[in-house]
Amino acid sequence: MSDKKQVLGVGAGDLQSAVSRESARIMREAKGDRLKASKIILARLQEMGFITDAEVPVLGRICEEGFAASSGKKEASAAYHEVRKAYDKLLLDPGASPVALAFASASAGSYVAVDDSEGGGSTGVVYKKSGGNWQETLAGAGAAIGGILGGPAGAGLGTIIGGVTGKIVDECL
Repeated sequence: MSDKKQVLGVGAGDLQSAVSRESARIMREAKGDRLKASKIILARLQEMGFITDAEVPVLGRICEEGFAASSGKKEASAAYHEVRKAYDKLLLDPGASPVALAFASASAGSYVAVDDSEGGGSTGVVYKKSGGNWQETLAGAGAAIGGILGGPAGAGLGTIIGGVTGKIVDECL
C-alpha cells in the first residue's frame, strides 16, 4: 500500500504537468528522435522491472520495424510480419511480462489490413502502418506512467491505454 500512497490526492493536472516535463526531458535526451525516445522508455521500463532484459531488444526491434514502415523505408507488410513473429514468440513464452505482451499487441494492431483488389488485380491483403507511429511511443509511456501509479498491473493497463491512445492519434491526425 505504501508504494501507491503517493498518488492519493494527486490531481489529473498535476499528473499531466509531471508527464509533460518527463516527456520533454526524454525528447531532449533523444534529440527529438522518437525511435530513440521509444528505446529510452523501454530501458526505463526494464529498470522499473516491468519488462525483462530479454524483452528489451525484442521490443526495440518492434519499434524499429514500425518506424521503418511508417517512414516508407520498409514495406508495411514485411514489417507487420516481423512484428507479428516477435509478438507470437512472446505469446508462447510463459515468462513474458504483461507489459511486453501488451506493447507487442499494440504494435501489431497498428498495422491495418486493406483490400488490394480495387485496382482490378487479384484479391490480396496489404498491410498499412498507421502513419504517425505514435502507438509504440504512447504504449511505452503509458506503461511507465501506469507502473508508477499502480505497479505491474498499472503498467500493463497503462500500456493498453497508451497503445489505444496512440492508435487514435495515428488515425486522426
